[in-house]
Amino acid sequence: MACVATWVDRGSTESHRYFLSRRTVLEMLHDRGYDVLHHASLTPSLNDFRSRFGQQPNHQALGFCVSHLSHPSNMVQVVFTGSDHIRKGTVSEIFNLIVDRENLKALILIVQSKMTSFARKDLETCPFKVEIFRITDLLVNITKHVLQPKHEVLTDDEKKALLTKYSLEDKQLPLILKTDAIARYYGYEKGQVIKITHSGPLIESYVSYRCVV
Repeated sequence: MACVATWVDRGSTESHRYFLSRRTVLEMLHDRGYDVLHHASLTPSLNDFRSRFGQQPNHQALGFCVSHLSHPSNMVQVVFTGSDHIRKGTVSEIFNLIVDRENLKALILIVQSKMTSFARKDLETCPFKVEIFRITDLLVNITKHVLQPKHEVLTDDEKKALLTKYSLEDKQLPLILKTDAIARYYGYEKGQVIKITHSGPLIESYVSYRCVV
């Protein structure tokens, strides 16, 4: 029984959910090429996270802003919205949390509750890309599943060569929706062609391509 007890989490469920979702967001941005090392090193474990943010974390303190490794002026801001409904006034509060509006390319919102139509309309008018994730969708990193194939975005030259080789237009390829969970994780844009490499114990390697729509 003593061994089992060591696996019991005696902390708050709220802090655990925030820890898991924040960790997934950091991993997601790392996979997109953003510089998250500093933020990731601050909270390497659940205990460290609770030591820093407490058992009932202030959701505003969980946010952060990072730059792209290849394009430092390309900034993305992450904001946790808390458990209250997101209204028009909430959007104004979110904008006040933005660190660098001039270089901001994307805003990622981690939400836990409903968003009003007025709030959505305000977000749609933003001069930067807005991505909305529910916190429950980030408790597990879907790309780490053992059966998940490898996804790579083709460069413009690679895409052109592929389409020329098979005498195709991009939309004649199999499609992947921009709203697909994997597409959302990597932040794919419409028109991009994704190389998907499958491998496993029953198949050595199999490559397919999909166009984002």
